[in-house]
Amino acid sequence: MQHLAELDDTPDVAQVALDNFAALLEDADFTAELELAGIGRFQFLRRRQMILELRGLHMALWRLALARSFPRDADAMFATFLHRYLTRHPDKTARQTAERARQYWGMLQPTGDADFNEVARHLTSFAERDEKTRRTLTLKLALHIRGTYRFIFDRLI
Repeated sequence: MQHLAELDDTPDVAQVALDNFAALLEDADFTAELELAGIGRFQFLRRRQMILELRGLHMALWRLALARSFPRDADAMFATFLHRYLTRHPDKTARQTAERARQYWGMLQPTGDADFNEVARHLTSFAERDEKTRRTLTLKLALHIRGTYRFIFDRLI
């Protein structure tokens, strides 16, 4: 909660970044990622789990972008965003998504935007694939995650 008070005193640019990402997340379409993973429309449980994971990953990618553009305020902005997200969505899925966001941020933090392979490997664990196909999928997902990160970074403010 300390971070929330600190962010109230920051310039409007931080607020614009918060609002922009909230809009991006609301409009996020995970069809490409689901198709890459081979998760079809009728795989309801796997689809729901993967969407939860991808939404959390998007939040973590936004946090990574914040670290480059707002290095001093990134923690406070991320905490503020998660607090607002959970306030607007007071359900179990939102709490799980916020927790995944923190976990994905933990995965991304050591390497930053230099390597998305660890996150991609984690996501491929949700797909039923043989080892050879899984390696190909991991590479495709890592490249797709890099593209998503660039998209989020370009629309930060």
